[in-house]
Amino acid sequence: MNAKKRREILDRVVKGELSVEEADKLLAEAGGTPAVVEQNKFLMVKVKQGDMTNVNIRLPIGLARIAKMFVPKQINVHGEKVDFDFDEILKVIESEVTGNIIEVHQVDDETGEVTDVSIYLE
Repeated sequence: MNAKKRREILDRVVKGELSVEEADKLLAEAGGTPAVVEQNKFLMVKVKQGDMTNVNIRLPIGLARIAKMFVPKQINVHGEKVDFDFDEILKVIESEVTGNIIEVHQVDDETGEVTDVSIYLE
């Protein structure tokens, strides 16, 4: 399978047009490498504010590089811009480490609202 076709399939997953399972099937049928890594490793990103989970992402490692295009370089945490370096996360992923990459626990001084951010490999 050529790189262009593989990229088209993975882009369709990012756009939500295909599930990961559908993309894996198409890649396998075309003789390409499945999008999901053989070890079935996933990059997990969870953000919980108070009692609400605002972000809950389970991304196959094979798609992590594509996801980088959609991750902002800065995120807004309680009105403050915070730098977010996805390249550093990719370096950890490539090092084959498993478990926690980033854990942030923040309590707003004024409201007491708790924000938890977890990024880990599973």
